[in-house]
Amino acid sequence: GPNSDVLVGNCDLPSETHIFAFAVERKHELISFGIRTHRLIRNFLFRQYDEMSNSSSFLSYLLERKPPLHSLFIIGVFYQGLTSYCIARRTRDDIWTTRGNAALTFIQHWSHSSQWNFQNKVLLLQAEKSFTCGNLTEAQNFYKDSITSARRHKFIHEEGVSHELSGLFFLDRGLRDKAHEELLHSVRCFRTWGAYAVADRVNILIGDNFSDTTCSEGHVCETASHTA
Repeated sequence: GPNSDVLVGNCDLPSETHIFAFAVERKHELISFGIRTHRLIRNFLFRQYDEMSNSSSFLSYLLERKPPLHSLFIIGVFYQGLTSYCIARRTRDDIWTTRGNAALTFIQHWSHSSQWNFQNKVLLLQAEKSFTCGNLTEAQNFYKDSITSARRHKFIHEEGVSHELSGLFFLDRGLRDKAHEELLHSVRCFRTWGAYAVADRVNILIGDNFSDTTCSEGHVCETASHTA
């Protein structure tokens, strides 16, 4: 129509918002759930906490609407779990721990069908759950195992996520050398994956918490004064 933002003749592409609205209106659930999943992953990878906190339960919506199950949606539940435990530690609101636990149970179910695809995800969610619940020794072991599993199964991006969350775990415990090492590994993984913007975000995190640091591949981090 004349008021549309989409001008095919001028090769302008529709925005994500327009595509999502169209998919919801026409009940194209594969598309609408795909966009929901993409937003969930993007918000987590870029730590967009306001968007993360305002998101409804992806798993509950998935179980309620029962669209044809797609592997992408299972990944969405995985990121909902990571998001939930992250917010649970920030807010100490048990509803987020409950959401994280539900996501863990869901992914554990799928891991019985494919250890290759889901083992590292279960281990990372177990690490985050243990960290959230204060079981620190258990958490440390799960982080290590999740990294090993992601590397063995060639999920370089999820290895990067595991290294970063492990680094944040060690930073919270005051183990700064170990935290620094894990975060540098995370940067390397994200760069290898091609997610340079995510790697830059982790570099900023390193710069905010450490001084005179050199990131992987010889890049010197932007540093900021750190106050303990």
